[in-house]
Amino acid sequence: MNLTRHRLVLLVLAGLAPAATGAQSPAPMLPAPTPSAAQRVVQGVVRRPTGQPVIGATIELFESEERTLTDSTGRFRLPTAWIGRGMLVARALGDPPVQVELTFPVDSEVVLVLPKGVPRLASFTVLPPGEFRLSNASSSEALSPLDVVQTPGAAANVARALQIAPGVSNVDEGTGLFVRGGDVTETRVLVDDVVMLSPARFGNPTGHVGASLNPFLLANATLSAGAFGAAYGNALSGVVRMETAGRPSRSTGSLSASIGGASANAAIAVTPKLGVRVLANISDLGPLTAAFGQAQPYDPPPRGGDAAVTLEYATSTHSRLKLFSVQQQQEFGVGAADITGASRYAASSTEGLTVLSWRDTTYAWRPSVSAGRSRFSRDEQLPGIDLGTTLASDHLVASVRRAPGRRLGVMLGVEHERFTATYRGTVTTGSTLFSTNTPTTRSGVHGELTWRVRPWAQLTTGLRADRSNYTQRTTLDPRVALATQRGPWGIVASVGAYHQIPEPILVRDTIAEPMRVVQSTIALERGQMGGTRLRIEAYARRWQSLAQFTPSFGVVTGGEGDAVGVDSELRWQFGKRSRSRLVWSVLDARRTDPRSGVLATAPTSITHSVIWLTERELGRLSINSALRYATGRPFTNIVGRTSTANGVLPEYGAPNGERLPGYWRSDVSVSWLLARRTGPTAVFWASLSNVFDRRNIMRYTWNADYTVRTPVRSPFNRSIYAGATLLLP
Repeated sequence: MNLTRHRLVLLVLAGLAPAATGAQSPAPMLPAPTPSAAQRVVQGVVRRPTGQPVIGATIELFESEERTLTDSTGRFRLPTAWIGRGMLVARALGDPPVQVELTFPVDSEVVLVLPKGVPRLASFTVLPPGEFRLSNASSSEALSPLDVVQTPGAAANVARALQIAPGVSNVDEGTGLFVRGGDVTETRVLVDDVVMLSPARFGNPTGHVGASLNPFLLANATLSAGAFGAAYGNALSGVVRMETAGRPSRSTGSLSASIGGASANAAIAVTPKLGVRVLANISDLGPLTAAFGQAQPYDPPPRGGDAAVTLEYATSTHSRLKLFSVQQQQEFGVGAADITGASRYAASSTEGLTVLSWRDTTYAWRPSVSAGRSRFSRDEQLPGIDLGTTLASDHLVASVRRAPGRRLGVMLGVEHERFTATYRGTVTTGSTLFSTNTPTTRSGVHGELTWRVRPWAQLTTGLRADRSNYTQRTTLDPRVALATQRGPWGIVASVGAYHQIPEPILVRDTIAEPMRVVQSTIALERGQMGGTRLRIEAYARRWQSLAQFTPSFGVVTGGEGDAVGVDSELRWQFGKRSRSRLVWSVLDARRTDPRSGVLATAPTSITHSVIWLTERELGRLSINSALRYATGRPFTNIVGRTSTANGVLPEYGAPNGERLPGYWRSDVSVSWLLARRTGPTAVFWASLSNVFDRRNIMRYTWNADYTVRTPVRSPFNRSIYAGATLLLP
């Protein structure tokens, strides 16, 4: 690479990265915007919802008051020296302005959409199809890559950053997304609309600690806590949509290193139409646990690597073809893994995802197609037994939607997935205990109609049908949502049915029954974007035909459950440089206990989850903090023991009748920008993770005769890390 032509970002770590970072070396927190003498160019396009370019629109960077106009194709180029956060505003005569908050410098094309002739409130939106949003806030929560790395305690982990969304319970210190009383397996993860089989890597007995994708591979990530539209199927509780970053408008690169790993990536603008992004990463938590200590015996600590590439080609002004591929591997071992704390568990895994996608927004009818293959393989070692799991999914999604006109918007789509699961078990002598191979197929069709009933009211109705040879049944899922807004007040209500096919390992030697949930929600919101905003959303869920594991890994089908809860979010801003966000979720969830068959408190029923995030900018200094609290997770206690010829057996109390102690954690990060009129710009940063060294209890183990209970504490101690980023023009 010719470094005189490309911008190089060199990350030099002066301290230690926290143990919770897994495979990531966290990026710095960028402080308040500060002008610099080095000129860079922001490029983009302004369009109508129909795809028609907007000629002569004014583009302004609010903070610096730099302006430019769009040309005859709707495109613009805005030279600026601004570094940090900034608001880009697009205006055209007769239209309300459209604004987007960015972090400068920007290496991707900016797309702004201006409506024309549509009576509407600027804050009234439905984005994306089937997800319902008012004033940029709803059960749909969007994150940019910088949002991910700037979330204290997230450690550059997409899933950890998504856990701040209303409706997600902090069950443990892992990255699993437990949405509104549902299990982590009930949230479906899509990358460019193709399913990702293993979005989080298992790192200890109480949770996932490895990140799924490096956030700088992504353009954004969105979590829908229920109420998602008919375009998304085979999910009960939530949908995570990750969109990979497209071709860069200019070439950049970065290098990073820490005691826990190293990574390198580059974004290369090959031609104006062709761009490439590549990333490689290796990680090893061994030095980290040695430096900060460990609350559980890792042997070996988690270690692994990632490699990814993205190629995007602009087939025309308004269409593109993109290929994304990522390969990952990890291994780890841990002691005290079973109920008696006597067993060692070890695992190694490899996984990969390749997606080819095409989008075209040239005309009012906009087609999109995504096809991909996801593969996951894991080998596990338990005392005397080796287990192997291989999963593969070939997934095709195609849809066409008509851009909303004055009143109506239409979307139609089809989906087909072939899923193959292979499970095998052997004893250490080499004898085969079991070996199964279960290929299944699922096909679906869906349609959705969006009707602007009034300028202040919008109705979205959808219907989805799926059929699988594994269930030999056709499921129908109707979904309806109504959004209204009058002034600063908004109301969103929805009701819908959702089905999910149980994994083959959960159903053996029989026809599977689709799992089902019916959910209704109603949300009230007041406030405007950029100011004080409050949203309160209540919901009710009812599950049927659940398939679940027993503690001894048996399978029970026909389970039921219900959940009611309230998710609330308050955002406020003090001046231009101080922001705060408070998220509070209240939940009461019940499920059939697979051991006893009775309806009991669900293991994911976290009564209260509270997260308080703050950000304050003092000149060139930026301070971020996060305080998390969650009610302890329910668990089934051992209340006695029985002596048999085969040994001592435990006697269990009421299913999930007791709770672990409450979960507390606090994280703080600080960064300082050193900007020079000539030459490079530097950002120095430091972070304190788990400030009060809270030893949260994740579970319990017992001694051999079940008379002594021992707490298993969270695997990560308090840790301090610091570093610097050097930006070279």
